[in-house]
Amino acid sequence: MSRLLSMVILFIFMLLPGEMLLEAQQESETQKEYVEVINVEVIVRALKKGQLVGGLEKADFTLYENGQKQEITSFMEMRRKIGSESEVLGKKEEESVKEPGRKRFFLLYFWINEPDPRYQDALFYFFNRVYREGDYVLVIVENQSFRITRKEQVPQTLSRITSKIDEVTRGAKIEHERLLARAKELFRVFAVQYKEVEDEEMRSPQRYSMDKERKRRLVTRFVTDYKNLWSEYKYKRTQLNVDKLKALAASLKPLNFEKWGLVFYQHDTFPQFNSENFTLEKQDSVRELLEMKKMLYAFSMEMSRPSGSLSVMKDIQQAFIDANATFHLLLSKVSSSLSQLESQYLKIESVYSDWQEIFKNISEATGGEVIDSTKLEESLARVVEKEDIYYRLTYAPKITEKKVRDINVKIKKKRVKAIYHQQVILKKASEITIDNFSFTHPTLKFSLNHYQQLFDGEKLYGELGIKVSAVDSKGGMSTFEKSFEPHEEKLTVSLNLNFSRGGKYTLIVEAVDKQTGKSSVYSERVKVPGINPDEPVLITKVHKKTKGIDKGNKVDLILERAAKYCEKLEKTTFYFTCIEEIADIYFLKGNRVKNDRYLHEYQILMEEQGKMSEKRETIEKNSSKKRRKKKKSGEDQLLLTNFFSQYPFLLPVTMLGRENQKKYRYQLLSKEKIGNVETYKLSVDPKKEGVGAINHGVVWVDVKDGSVVKIELNPRSLMGIQTLMANARRKGTKIRVTDTHWYEEKKNRIRFPSKTEIRGIDVVKHEGGADQPIDVEVEDSSTVFNYKNYRFFKVNVNVVDESHK
Repeated sequence: MSRLLSMVILFIFMLLPGEMLLEAQQESETQKEYVEVINVEVIVRALKKGQLVGGLEKADFTLYENGQKQEITSFMEMRRKIGSESEVLGKKEEESVKEPGRKRFFLLYFWINEPDPRYQDALFYFFNRVYREGDYVLVIVENQSFRITRKEQVPQTLSRITSKIDEVTRGAKIEHERLLARAKELFRVFAVQYKEVEDEEMRSPQRYSMDKERKRRLVTRFVTDYKNLWSEYKYKRTQLNVDKLKALAASLKPLNFEKWGLVFYQHDTFPQFNSENFTLEKQDSVRELLEMKKMLYAFSMEMSRPSGSLSVMKDIQQAFIDANATFHLLLSKVSSSLSQLESQYLKIESVYSDWQEIFKNISEATGGEVIDSTKLEESLARVVEKEDIYYRLTYAPKITEKKVRDINVKIKKKRVKAIYHQQVILKKASEITIDNFSFTHPTLKFSLNHYQQLFDGEKLYGELGIKVSAVDSKGGMSTFEKSFEPHEEKLTVSLNLNFSRGGKYTLIVEAVDKQTGKSSVYSERVKVPGINPDEPVLITKVHKKTKGIDKGNKVDLILERAAKYCEKLEKTTFYFTCIEEIADIYFLKGNRVKNDRYLHEYQILMEEQGKMSEKRETIEKNSSKKRRKKKKSGEDQLLLTNFFSQYPFLLPVTMLGRENQKKYRYQLLSKEKIGNVETYKLSVDPKKEGVGAINHGVVWVDVKDGSVVKIELNPRSLMGIQTLMANARRKGTKIRVTDTHWYEEKKNRIRFPSKTEIRGIDVVKHEGGADQPIDVEVEDSSTVFNYKNYRFFKVNVNVVDESHK
């Protein structure tokens, strides 16, 4: 959905009453039920001697549905290759029309069983030569998938892919070596036991008939064990998983992309008995050996046939034709390292695989190449330039109760074969829907249905984006966005929305199916109760606005002045040290049970990797409890305190910095005096409701220069507040949390932290007779950080706002 269309929809939702919105939505849903299929699209490829045929015209095709000839309503010849943009040729057009900017989807499927650096070379070739910004790439290695939707994801994801290939191939090689060792031992034991019987027969000719039966049993058991070995291997490696392939094809069909599949496949091999090297001591053994050879030959024929039915393979092939994704099969042989395990009676041969055969059929049917070469980069370069040619035919279906329609396409050219999807099932296209919408403050719940799911080699997954907008009665809007990758057909979403004030709101939920681009919008009027200062569990402070304080564009001027101050504040970050004194106190039912003191030398550092960190060197520690802990770093000391504070110096930047101001909405509450400093008191609330621990609360800004004098954080923005609230619920108490920062240390018009006080109080409420209930404090925890003895390396910035003079 375009940005403009989204804005128009939001504007309409703001104007319409809730009842009209509901009626409009119901009417829209009713209209969808009457949408009928007016055209059926059939993708056809023409082959002559295995090669794609281009240049055909509409008159060359005849199309039948359920035996009845149909008029072809539209006809286009399509030409595409990975290395260039698609071209469309109309029925009378002499020149092709390019489709620029067409989105591309690539599926890279690796079926390999031995380490081989050529696959990494092929991957690097693909991402260096083929991939371009905007492509959607899905890489499947065994049953793990990797998705790339943006160019910056490539280096890290490529590293993970190559690591996974290494892991899989190492494991597969070990399994293969174990298989060969088992086969080698099976052949060796048979040869030894067979010759032992021959030796006994030579020593005692009267045992002839008995030994002959023993040799027959040995042959039968050997062949049976060998067949069991093959059955185990076939189940693991060569036998199709029909459901997986059908799911993959079905998930590709709705994607509105130009779709390509690259299958990297190593030939499957299996140890076979080298009967030519099996020598005989007795001429009488020829019959048993010939019988064994006959049985093994019959078995080798069985190993060369598909285990799945041809009809199943045809269904899978048809499903991929219907998905209109062009597949290329890049085959390669395993290296010679496994040949070291060959023995006198064992040789390693390629065997038939249902997987290899179906990928071959899919590639041939979808206009792709099948290349068997050890030079993977050259093979990949070849398929990049391979042109796929197909024809897009449409016809108007007759009205019938039948949902399944058998299609038959004939081409009026000699020895030209048509490959197409031979059966069409008409059904309503799935579009994402928003259902079961409910809002009980503060929880919003709804479910998402009918979205597209893509198969990643192991399971289906969707890619959804939701945007929740809350529009108040004055037209003010806040939004919340989140992405999901559900693995089930229905996704239930539950969100807690933290509104800054009560009143009537219009909640608008927009859901986007990122794999199809389809979207759905739902809206409903809701009422949010007024924020109670005595809210259950968490008790918060309410800051009231002074009437008439905000005149003109005063807030904008304050924010501009504060933004300039923050720019200069950031330049001072790494040019000071100070002493941080921490008092950590804990009271339980009025009794002090903890009174710890720490003294640190504090500094903010920039590491070589560009990462910022706080450095605390312990100068003194005076704990009320005899606790010993090995010092790992200065920062670890804070883990011993009730609360801790990070980067108080930069807190003003997070709430008032120019780049951060777009995250918040600001309101001028009053004008107050702190000591001798006149300040503006601003409320700072996040625009996106329910965003979690983003710093917000109340800020006192110096009227003259925009510097921050004091910050009082809203407890809902604090990390760990949910844990504190959960503990309070468990104990049956309420909790009052305050986090206040003072900036009274001033140097060259930059204000540095002077004190941070964090306090958490658990209270229970008792009835006080006819009077109001009385709060009784059960637990009182506080941590106070005092900052003093500043030493400056370089502070040469000036924060005076010239425009104020």
